[in-house]
Amino acid sequence: MTRSIALAGLLALTSSAAFAQTPPAASAAALATRPGNDVNVSAQHYDYREPMDIDVSIHGPKFGVEYTGTAALSQRRHWFAQFNVRGTGATANYDGSCRPWQIAPSSTSANGYRLTLGNTSPCADTGNIDWYVEGRALLGKDLIGRAWAIAPFTGVGVRHLSNGATGNFNYRTQEYLYVPLGATVRTTAIADRVLGLTVEYDYLLRGWNTTRNSLLGGGTVPATSTVPAFTIGDFTDLSFTQKTGSALRASASYPVGRRFSLEPYYVRWRVNDSPVSTGSVAYTVNAITARQTLNAYEPHNFTNEFGVKIGLRLGGR
Repeated sequence: MTRSIALAGLLALTSSAAFAQTPPAASAAALATRPGNDVNVSAQHYDYREPMDIDVSIHGPKFGVEYTGTAALSQRRHWFAQFNVRGTGATANYDGSCRPWQIAPSSTSANGYRLTLGNTSPCADTGNIDWYVEGRALLGKDLIGRAWAIAPFTGVGVRHLSNGATGNFNYRTQEYLYVPLGATVRTTAIADRVLGLTVEYDYLLRGWNTTRNSLLGGGTVPATSTVPAFTIGDFTDLSFTQKTGSALRASASYPVGRRFSLEPYYVRWRVNDSPVSTGSVAYTVNAITARQTLNAYEPHNFTNEFGVKIGLRLGGR
């Protein structure tokens, strides 16, 4: 309902005074969404956070490449379609907390001990490969006045994210399916150039998260004064479904010459807790192996991305 109301509000601008007059052909062409092909390169800072007691952060610089293809569906009515694909990547650092594996006596376990977690302590991990790729298909319409135009759009988007951890590539992956709803405002009223501002809201339809604990391998925990040494390993992977979340995007485009543009931008994702999923881990004490259930969930998280894109116009007008 909220999305429908927002779209109706954008389209209702056709009856406002700003768009009541027919602009000159040259002005309309300058303010309309231009058919053709655009590519850009970008540099940005990426920061993923889980604002829990341990305050997990995955952060670092990223570099990206993006392509946008635009086609005019109706030049007279100013309908257009766009296809966009973008990829970014680099290495990222993890800051947060760790909890060591421990065992405690248990009469219900096959080896006489149950697996537990110790106290939380700060820890960090650096240099893990971190990247994402995103694809979008959009449909929009230009509503053009004499010096201003607005182009509302909507469509569908998919996003695939990969986080490395402890040297394991692709340790954690996420896929998002979402609906973008936004608008681009353009004007020639400032400095006699076409300046653009885009604001967008993305509604998360569904998210899928996989944590590949099986990549962690195993190890031996030394004996203490109260418990013997034990080995741990054979983790099962965990899968989570995320059902609620959204993103906000904002960018401003400024032409630098006939073919180049400069575009600072900001993206903020917010995704809520997932339902609990169940996995397991095997551990061996005194040569006897037992398996224990693990319950986990993907916690509430935020992602902030600030960056600048340098664009190049490859074709079209």
